Amino acid sequence: MFNRTAFPVAAVFLGVMLQVLVPTPLFAMAGGVLAVALVALWLQRPIVVAPVVPKSAAPSDALMVSTARLQLLESAVVHAHDAVVILEAHPRVGSGRAVLYVNNAFCRMTGYDWDEVVGRSLHFLRGPGSDPEALAAIREAMAHGRPLQVELRNYRKDGAEFWVDLSLVPVPDPSGVAAHWVMIQRDITDRKKAVDAVRRSEALFRGVFETAPAGVALTNADGRHVECNPTFAAMVGRSVEELQQLTADDLIHPDDRAEHRRLRAEVRAGTRDRYSHAMRYARPDGATVWVEFSFAVIRGAGGGFEYGLGVALNVTERRTLEDQLRHAQKMEAVGQMAGGVAHDFNNLLTAVLCNLALLRLPEDHPSAAHLAAAEQAAGRAAEVTGKLLGYARRNQLVSVPVHPCDAFEEAVGLLRHTLDPRIKIVVAVAPDCVPLRADPALLSQVMLNLCLNARDAMSAGGTLTLAAGVAEVTEAEAAAHAGEGRAGRFVRLTVADTGHGMTDEVRARVFEPFFTTKEIGKGTGLGLPMVHGIVKQHHGWIAVTSAPGTGTRLDLYFPPAPATAEAHRRQVQRSWHTMSLPEAAAPAAPPPLLTPDRGVPALGGPPATVLLVDDEAMIREIGRLVLAGAGFRVLTAEDGAEAVEVFARERDAIDLVVLDVTMPRMSGRDAFRRLVEIDPAVKVLFSTGYSSEDIAELDGAVGLLGKPYRAHELLAAVQTALAGEPVATA
Repeated sequence: MFNRTAFPVAAVFLGVMLQVLVPTPLFAMAGGVLAVALVALWLQRPIVVAPVVPKSAAPSDALMVSTARLQLLESAVVHAHDAVVILEAHPRVGSGRAVLYVNNAFCRMTGYDWDEVVGRSLHFLRGPGSDPEALAAIREAMAHGRPLQVELRNYRKDGAEFWVDLSLVPVPDPSGVAAHWVMIQRDITDRKKAVDAVRRSEALFRGVFETAPAGVALTNADGRHVECNPTFAAMVGRSVEELQQLTADDLIHPDDRAEHRRLRAEVRAGTRDRYSHAMRYARPDGATVWVEFSFAVIRGAGGGFEYGLGVALNVTERRTLEDQLRHAQKMEAVGQMAGGVAHDFNNLLTAVLCNLALLRLPEDHPSAAHLAAAEQAAGRAAEVTGKLLGYARRNQLVSVPVHPCDAFEEAVGLLRHTLDPRIKIVVAVAPDCVPLRADPALLSQVMLNLCLNARDAMSAGGTLTLAAGVAEVTEAEAAAHAGEGRAGRFVRLTVADTGHGMTDEVRARVFEPFFTTKEIGKGTGLGLPMVHGIVKQHHGWIAVTSAPGTGTRLDLYFPPAPATAEAHRRQVQRSWHTMSLPEAAAPAAPPPLLTPDRGVPALGGPPATVLLVDDEAMIREIGRLVLAGAGFRVLTAEDGAEAVEVFARERDAIDLVVLDVTMPRMSGRDAFRRLVEIDPAVKVLFSTGYSSEDIAELDGAVGLLGKPYRAHELLAAVQTALAGEPVATA
């Protein structure tokens, strides 16, 4: 027989279980009768089980059947996986409803023994993490006799947390009033942990998705955006909501759509599941964004295309820097080539000019005009090589503090006869503008060239603005001119016109040598490259702003002169019609050729001996003729090594060495050092077609004679050097 102590509780529970868990009229009625029968049996009172036992069955048979069923049901409850609890109908004073019955699953779930639970309320399962709202809902349901299902966090005997899915059902007595409560608890701890893990994972990946520095977009099979992160939206210049109405093709640059469609078609066909390529997005504001785009397909259970995951990394700045680097490398290569060509050409021009200078014809001679034209053409060729050297940044610099006012006034004075009267000039110099450190002659070339370009851009007239002031360049502003721009304090010279402007394609090439938009014969394509080279040689940089129909503005940034230089602080704001322009000076006639009877100083004793060193035979020969014709004794050498040999042999007789800088075997620099070792008092006059910077580190030279030079310039330099005075010619 059953345990007499536990029997009535089990009877009540099993009856209730039949009513609650088997919601059919027949079993609900049987459960109720069984519950009453088992209680009566425990009280040793006879009962009738009419709804369950056939009418023909004897009472003893009915009782046996009912007992067997009760044993089966009790065994099922005892061994059930879910915890089953039967509670009193009403709470006790000072505590909750007492437990009448718990099954084995409850004990396993909570860690409490049966006798530690029965007779107590379930408050001992509560803890700091128990949800007050869930507990309030339980109290409310039991107070009003309503069933309830709720998730609740409980605590085991050892303090460990566990979650249950709790079902609470009232068991009414014959009058319909709740006589007991049945509570079924299913352990859902693992499920809750899994749900929490999924929730945390979703939050994590949502956070990564929302804050990722790369643009991420999810598209459906039609190519329409299902989801995208803010980075992608900002990249393409649209809102997330707007993107959900657009397809990928709506965003891609027209020139890149065909390639993107081809790759996407391969994905749809199943020949590939992913691809990567560079492409452009076209923003609504007209800007173009370069991206490295990676795409991966998400296929459904049947293997079909369901979603596409695209990741776009903005590489616009990187590509811009790469383009600027390639352009700088190209310009540097062309500059080196231009410098080399100019150097060789200067050697040829030196020979031409000196030979022409030796030819003296009467003014009425039929060939006199031809000779003058040839000399003029050679002079213009020398100007072209000067521009090439300016582009190659190999001009000979004589840096002094120059105030922008002086540079502007000189440029306007030179332009007075070349500008269209319909062009108005406005000059504006900020009161706090300081001098810049520059070569005045080269700065004049820069300003003149830019003003002439502005003139050509305003064929119908307009306004030419020359402005200057101090500019504090920020890191962000410098970054916009990567490769050239620098943060810091600069003197900014601005040349702006109201002409036809330039397209982006033309603007990108303005500093390329021999690139010009002018008609044939009206431009060499060396003007702006020369300007660019000169500014770079002064450790400055240029910013170009232009668009078709809006004119062009060039901002030239020069380092300011040292603070010790006297600063002219004045404002100039004039126009072409009101500016007082200096009168144009008449061109100076070249000095006469020096000869023994005309300009060569009487040195006393034997004639001075000059060692002329140059790797060009023409330069050596014409130099020998010019110097010998002026009464000098001339020795020659074709390179530095031979020069050292000749000097070592003739050191006592040699008064001056005219030494070319760039030569094979032994350069002029190395030869100079060897000469100084032989005789520390040696006088050396360098000659070069490059910059004075080439010999800046060599102390002891008497000066520099720049190529190409004319005969009278060579003689004047030699005369000055022999007199012990410094020589500097360009």
